[in-house]
Amino acid sequence: MAQLKIGTTNIFKVRKKEDEGYLLEHEEATIMMPFKEAVNPVDEGDELEAFVYIDHTKGLVATTKTPYIDIYNPDFVKVVEQKLGLGVFVDIGLTKDMLVSKDDLPPLKKDWPQIGDTLLCYLKTAKRQMVARPLSRFRVRDYLRPEKPLEKGEAVEAIVFHVADEGLVTFTKSGHEIFIYYKHTRAEHRMGETVKPVITIKKDETHYNGTLIEQKELMLEKDAQTVYDYLRENKEMPLTDKSTPQAIHDTFNMSKAAFKRALGQLYKQGRIDLKKDKTVLKDEEQD
Repeated sequence: MAQLKIGTTNIFKVRKKEDEGYLLEHEEATIMMPFKEAVNPVDEGDELEAFVYIDHTKGLVATTKTPYIDIYNPDFVKVVEQKLGLGVFVDIGLTKDMLVSKDDLPPLKKDWPQIGDTLLCYLKTAKRQMVARPLSRFRVRDYLRPEKPLEKGEAVEAIVFHVADEGLVTFTKSGHEIFIYYKHTRAEHRMGETVKPVITIKKDETHYNGTLIEQKELMLEKDAQTVYDYLRENKEMPLTDKSTPQAIHDTFNMSKAAFKRALGQLYKQGRIDLKKDKTVLKDEEQD
């Protein structure tokens, strides 16, 4: 016996036409399909494939419309309403918009998605209710596989998945994960918002660091770039602004004044830590 599955498609036979729609028969249940839910003409005796969902009355409804998401297949959907106390509603391509519960949203309302924002969701059913649930950061890789890597300096569109303690977890629609530290932002951001980070660090084919700061703010002077490149390769150096001119010249072939200016720019941009006897590249700047 074929099991009736809610939140996906099932095979039905059209039993009869009634005043409000078509009565569809399944081995486990008989379900109404309102006339507005039939994409094409339907006749009694037809066999058809229909999607089953739970409406606002907690009843089962069949439709031959194809939703953007189901219980097996997540996709990007748009937020169409925000309802304090409940959550947000997303358009899934059906007559009924689906609720994303406040339990699946950030605790602070300012971090909630706004109308027009985008969430990667799938359908979840429980206790005669159906909701849209955001896909977790760690399940994205099961559904999205980037066809090509991103390159340092490339600007891409990404969606904020999670407002974390140290920064923003974002993903491109292709599945690249880009982490943006708060020091590399200039405004507050929210879940579902589309941002355009510039790639600063490539960790592997799918994980990156990015920035939302204007490129002109990131540009390093030639000497600062030389020191930065050295630190990217060695992680730290036994030189500080107190080092002797000879030690600095031996390593970088630059004057102490130029070296101090380079350290000043890197420190101001938050890329290095100045210790008593060494200079260290910050963890988030390391590959």
